[in-house]
Amino acid sequence: MGEKKSSVSKRAWVIIFLLFLLTVISNADKAIVGFASVPIMKELGLSPEQWGVVGSVFFLLYSLSAVLGGSLADKIGAKKVIAGMVAVWSIVQFSTIFVSSFSYLLVTRIILGAGEGPSYALAMTAASKYLPKEKLGIGLTMVSVGGPLGVAISAPVLMHLIMSYGWRSAFITTGVVGFLWILVWLWIAKEKAVTDTELAAEKDSSHIVSNESKFTSALFSKNFIFVALCGFATYWSFTIGLNWLPNYLENVRHLNEGTLKIVVALPWIMITLSQIIFSTISDRLYHKTKSVVKGRIFVLGPVMLAGAVSYFFGAMVSSNILAIVLLSLGLTFGCITLVMGPAILVDLVSHKHQGKIQGWFMALTSLGGIVGPYVTGYFIEHSASPAAGFQHAFQLCGLILLVFGGLVWLAVRPKKSENSALLNANTSKVL
Repeated sequence: MGEKKSSVSKRAWVIIFLLFLLTVISNADKAIVGFASVPIMKELGLSPEQWGVVGSVFFLLYSLSAVLGGSLADKIGAKKVIAGMVAVWSIVQFSTIFVSSFSYLLVTRIILGAGEGPSYALAMTAASKYLPKEKLGIGLTMVSVGGPLGVAISAPVLMHLIMSYGWRSAFITTGVVGFLWILVWLWIAKEKAVTDTELAAEKDSSHIVSNESKFTSALFSKNFIFVALCGFATYWSFTIGLNWLPNYLENVRHLNEGTLKIVVALPWIMITLSQIIFSTISDRLYHKTKSVVKGRIFVLGPVMLAGAVSYFFGAMVSSNILAIVLLSLGLTFGCITLVMGPAILVDLVSHKHQGKIQGWFMALTSLGGIVGPYVTGYFIEHSASPAAGFQHAFQLCGLILLVFGGLVWLAVRPKKSENSALLNANTSKVL
């Protein structure tokens, strides 16, 4: 019975694959601006601080739209909301080709952020409905790795388009891909309704997880806030990688175009591999211990601290190779919350509230994307040299990963976590 519960249907894997492609496209769309930073800054005459603003405004409406998108998905279904948001950001990609000023660029980034705000939360919500808890780590990872793979896969292609045909060609390409994905999604995807057995299982176990079943209790709990702060640190790191790392490698480390095309993809490949490895470890620990603390939190905390150490030393070393390795590891380990955070929340919050809680998680997490790129640009412009500015920015990012990752590791202890095994047992009996 237990083995049957842990299996994943073929249809579920098809949906997960489509959601994987969704995150591939979403993150390729985000990454273009980083790949094209040098020619765009040169054409529009932007300063480092202005470019930091370009990176930050993307997340200006990102948080709000994540919350609204998650709530809307709980009411009308994730399928429709996902299709609508992809349409929005694909249209924006086309409109970006007409950018001729700093203000116009900011407007396109704000609208794109609003369109992409709900994407990750909705992908996690949709995927979690098709997955048993023992498979959440690896299942959600299969969706999440579309993010780093989206950057890794698109990096050489987009860099080639930018260098050969101008930066606008890359935006046209991603816009076309977005519309093609919508057609496939509307054709294949079906809403998965909550079954009577799932509702019965949740009702039978409501006395066990009453606090977690109340949305407001979960939203304002210490545990959720600390996990969200960990996500904040992750997005600070993630957006620095998107918006500033290619610029750093080209202007400070002086990598040539051929090397740059390869190196900019390295961190995102490493993120993919690390998320698969750590989520598999997490699933096995969770399956063995039936504990969200031992199976999820004790994986998340140490990995975040490893990312902090890598960032701290990455910009200090003189060797280009060592710098690339350390900064890639910092970005790699810092992204683990994108998988572990949603998996933890599935254990803490009622099924019917998953869209809302995942939306709020991404809303608070994405605030790191507002602050991180701007602070990095500020350091670069106001330090003695760009190299010094990048060093300060990377070390600050490491400190934030250290503090918030440490808080999760040491302080997140769900009061009902010891009862999650009983909850799972009740669910398995019903199923």
